[in-house]
Amino acid sequence: MPFAWTLGLICVATVVMLGLMEEGLTLFVAPDGDDANPGSADSPLATLAGARDAIRRMKAAEGLPVGGITVELREGVYELGAAFALEAGDSGTAQSPVVYRAQAGTEVRVSGSKVLTDWSPVTDEAVLNRLDPEVRDEVLQADLGAQGITDFGELNSGRLDPEARGEVLQADQGVQWITGFGEPDSGKIELFFRDEPMTVSRWPNEGFVRIRDVVGGAPFQRRSTSGDKIGKFTYEGDRPTRWVDENDAWLHGYWFFDWSEQRQRVESIDTEARVISLAPPYHQYGYRKGQWFYAFNLLCEIDTLGEWHVDRESGILYFLPPAPIDEGTAAVSVLSTLVEMNDVSHVTVRGMILEGARGTAVTIRGGEGNLVAGCTIRNCGRWAVEVSGGQAHGVVGCDIYYMGDGGIILRGGDRRTHTPAGHYAENNHIHHYSRWNHVYRPGITLRGVGNRAAHNLIHNAPHMGIGFFGNDHVIEFNEIHSVCYESNDAGAIYSMRDWTQRGTIIRHNYLHHISGFE
Repeated sequence: MPFAWTLGLICVATVVMLGLMEEGLTLFVAPDGDDANPGSADSPLATLAGARDAIRRMKAAEGLPVGGITVELREGVYELGAAFALEAGDSGTAQSPVVYRAQAGTEVRVSGSKVLTDWSPVTDEAVLNRLDPEVRDEVLQADLGAQGITDFGELNSGRLDPEARGEVLQADQGVQWITGFGEPDSGKIELFFRDEPMTVSRWPNEGFVRIRDVVGGAPFQRRSTSGDKIGKFTYEGDRPTRWVDENDAWLHGYWFFDWSEQRQRVESIDTEARVISLAPPYHQYGYRKGQWFYAFNLLCEIDTLGEWHVDRESGILYFLPPAPIDEGTAAVSVLSTLVEMNDVSHVTVRGMILEGARGTAVTIRGGEGNLVAGCTIRNCGRWAVEVSGGQAHGVVGCDIYYMGDGGIILRGGDRRTHTPAGHYAENNHIHHYSRWNHVYRPGITLRGVGNRAAHNLIHNAPHMGIGFFGNDHVIEFNEIHSVCYESNDAGAIYSMRDWTQRGTIIRHNYLHHISGFE
């Protein structure tokens, strides 16, 4: 054989071998698989945790293959029994990453919710008498306890001690921007039907009603505006008469300022004097005449398709479905988090639907070079992705909607040394968020030093589009519209007044259809 031919064959063989090495190893996961299987195409694993554990065994025995490891999930629904947790030992490397991805062209759903079955009409006369006569024959019930669900979470007000306000801001921890804005969510149960969040029973069904006058007996002046420190006020009309027999009635209101809302429990209702008294602790800014609120978590107010209520004493969930119950799937959120990465590096989650968590869908703490890409993240009680610390983590090309709080938090970098984190959120579509907490839960939040939000489309939210704290961020080429629709003294792109927060570049953003409340 001529030398040139021999050399050519050697070169071809080398290229083929290098190509195989660059491809790495693929493990397969399928809903009908078994975690005792080897994870081959013919014998797939069953769960994400099973694939993670298989990788751990492989790394202990042989180390990561060149080209890394891909875990390919086949079409189906993967109901998690616990959060999919990754630790430092589950990391890849820049040359050999670990990728968890949906099989191309398929729908892979990773869920923190539980599908409800055994729906039945309401037959308890006492309950029927509390329901609206026009819909009582259409309301269904499901026994959550009988289906293994006993933790319903709490409807807490989330008020922080005002003395801790400075400490919270200086420590730059968590997602609470300023004391008294919304609440740090307690992980309350939610109902979803046909992949959409249903509405906790409320009145009015849309919008707000007004405080007629404040009568708490502790008047004060704030910024030349009169108010009362005690949550006690009069109302118009007779609707609250229906709420007297409710054992867990709540109000959600903008009690003093147009940019500070909070949920508060009703302590008592004087129907003759038309006075509502809220349970302490009271809102830190107080209450004033003319501010707006609505009532919720009231069995008697199930009167519109899609409304629901959980009786936390009996464990019964009542639901007025917007379509026949057998023509859709009803599920309640159970898990707090879907994916947790702690000190993990070079791991990618790609192409999945992540849904149904009570808290944040994906949390990333520490590590380097992790990526959430091409995912649909929906129907969660808090945030879609929260990054804390580490370097160069990204959220790219994701559709994010129906979040209880905001979309993406990128927190990292050192303000004392101006060391950037290099986190980035690019080309995401974030909309219809802040369902539970309406203010200071942006579509994207940048904190720390040197993070970037670019080429994102953000819209339909009661307050901010993008919020930033810290230094040297870049906010560019984003389109933001239809935000701030339920608040005033607000902005599509917003930061607190702190003159040490310098160096951020805001350029080439398209902001439109932003008008504020009323």
